[in-house]
Formats: sequence, structure tokens, C-alpha cells
Amino acid sequence: MRTRHAFVLIAVTLYCSAGIAAADALVSGPQAGRRLPDNFHPLNVTNAEKPSYAGTKIDYTEQFGANPVVLVFARAITDPLTNLMKKLDAEVGKHKAARLKAVVVLLSEDDKLERTLGALGKSEEIRRVSLAIMRKGPKHYKLSQEAEVTVILYKRRKVEANHAFRKGELNHKAIGNVVADVSNLVSQKD
Repeated sequence: MRTRHAFVLIAVTLYCSAGIAAADALVSGPQAGRRLPDNFHPLNVTNAEKPSYAGTKIDYTEQFGANPVVLVFARAITDPLTNLMKKLDAEVGKHKAARLKAVVVLLSEDDKLERTLGALGKSEEIRRVSLAIMRKGPKHYKLSQEAEVTVILYKRRKVEANHAFRKGELNHKAIGNVVADVSNLVSQKD
């Protein structure tokens, strides 16, 4: 009898913990299985495929077409974001045959950000990830204000994975999870 009560207590505790964790999950941007929303036009700081587009506004969803894409929206330049950009740069090079593309869009009203982001791209040798800025995120993407970083992985405009991180949550393990999903994205058969 005592064993049964202990088992029930453990089961209820685990169930409640899972429910709290699920309720605490941050939702930002289009979720897996959904179609990517319509276009948006950030300002190019660097364009990995078309360097002459720097300083112009372009729709990356149109430029990248049906290719597998990692689209990152971030609210600040941080060390973890820089690490993610470097990992993505390596992944784009590694999966060149799969035509993998990546873009990081910084959401900020800082007028000096264009220069700062360009300098960061050069100093960190980020050559295969396009870098862009917008004052605010595209409303139709429904990015959470709580999300410091939102990562959307899509192919043929269908979202395959989504990761949203509050301030301080983008860490080594989280970056590893994103990179694992990049491998899944490029290995999918059309």
C-alpha cells in the first residue's frame, strides 16, 4: 500500500512538473509545421551571396527561395549570439551542396548598429551568414517581446523547427540543439 502511494505521488509530481515546463515554454514566431509568413525587408549589412546588396533592403525569403534556411531574429549582439553566428557560418560552409542559407536580423533602433554589426562580421570572419537590421520585427511573424533570440528553420517556406530564447537562455547547449536541427533540415528529402 505504501509503495502504491509513493508511486502515485511520484507520477503526479512528474505530471505537474511537465505541465509547468510546457506552460513556461516561450513561443515566438511561426511554429514547426506552419507556412512561413509573407515577405519582410530588412536592411542588408552584409549579404553573403550578393555583397553588392549591402546597404539596401531585400527580402531574404524571396532571395533564398525553396532552399533550407536558418532565419535568426535577435534583439542584441551578445557573446552567445556571436557564437551562434559562427556556428551557422560553419554549417553553411559544411552544407554547401544542400544550398543551406542563413541570415541574422538584429531588431534595434540603434542608429550605430549597422556599423557595429558590419565590424562584427569582419572581425569574426562571418562570410556565409547574411547580416541585417530592422527597427522592429515583422509583425506578421508574431515574434514574442520576451524572446531575445528566435531561430526559425524552414525549407520551401515550411517551418521545420523553431527555437525561442529569453535573455540568458542562448547557451552552449541551446546552440548545439539549433545546430542539430540544421543537420536535420538539410538531410530531409524533398
